[in-house]
Amino acid sequence: MMDFKEATDVLTSAPTMTLAKVAEAFGKDTHTIMRARMEGPNARTPPRDWQPVVARLAREQAAALVEYAQQLTKLSRELDRE
Repeated sequence: MMDFKEATDVLTSAPTMTLAKVAEAFGKDTHTIMRARMEGPNARTPPRDWQPVVARLAREQAAALVEYAQQLTKLSRELDRE
């Protein structure tokens, strides 16, 4: 099972998804999200019911990447015709 840190690592591997955007989705401060990803005495617990929020952000990010890929494919075809 994926924990909060692993899930947000995957999510933020795309350059357009930042911890600030993750924090905004939770209505939290970026620092709070950073500390929820930590281990040790200064760590915070992840936001309650974080899985659906991270899943929604992942779906939104995936849809944006698919659209971007389609635009690049279209551009490539147009350039090949020139």
